[in-house]
Amino acid sequence: MAKEQKYGIKFPINVASDEKTLFDLNSTRVESVKSEVMHLIFTPKGQRLRNPNFGTRLIQYIFNPNDNETFGDIVTEIKETVKMWIPDCNVKNVEIAEDEDGLEIYAKIRYTLNELDGSVGNYEIISKL
Repeated sequence: MAKEQKYGIKFPINVASDEKTLFDLNSTRVESVKSEVMHLIFTPKGQRLRNPNFGTRLIQYIFNPNDNETFGDIVTEIKETVKMWIPDCNVKNVEIAEDEDGLEIYAKIRYTLNELDGSVGNYEIISKL
């Protein structure tokens, strides 16, 4: 019986794995890159031991006004950070929008991933920031 290939820990981390492992694991490379992007953008810069440059500064925008200037800064932060830390992931577009009440903001990240067979796949993540 061949072992199934796994690609790292899923994000968000869940310790109640269905596969009887300590953590849920990604079963495809696409899932792995999505987990890497989510992990990267939700890790505050300076929080990771022995690697203080890993992560984003998104937490600094928490009390900024929800305007185009703040949204532009968030887009730049996401694009530059993903480009630096996840070279297989090419961010094409980041859209920032707020909910109806103006209390929460969401990010839609569109990216491409160079597949192992030479093709390019298009993917999208929608997440509350």
